[in-house]
Amino acid sequence: MQFSDFLSAGGGLVDSVKIVFFRMLPRGAQIEKVRAEINSGLLKKYGKVTKLEIDKENKTISADLDLNGEKESVQIRLSNYRLIQEDGKNPVFEIVAIEVSREWIDSLLKTLVKSSVIPERMEVKNQLHQTVVKSLL
Repeated sequence: MQFSDFLSAGGGLVDSVKIVFFRMLPRGAQIEKVRAEINSGLLKKYGKVTKLEIDKENKTISADLDLNGEKESVQIRLSNYRLIQEDGKNPVFEIVAIEVSREWIDSLLKTLVKSSVIPERMEVKNQLHQTVVKSLL
């Protein structure tokens, strides 16, 4: 799954309207919209994000997750991320460090990244997704 898959997107005019409305939202509402989209899409089968914080200045993303089968919430932190934009190319989201409060999940993620099952760099192809990451990151 690509990072860009975390939001559901329509085509053409639908995306254009979504982009305009997303840009009109205050930052907090934008983050809440992303949290809700992650919960209804990517995490639907696994649990939900109860808290999402994006610190653009310090390049950190923190989330609290209530995962099915876990008694306590799980904290995940992405730090030192980068959004790379080269002329004429789609932006690329690069994750430098991931930390998870559950040791086994932390080890699993690091193994999956090391073995390239989960890429360290992800191209953001969809125009709507590009608007979201450029606005929030």
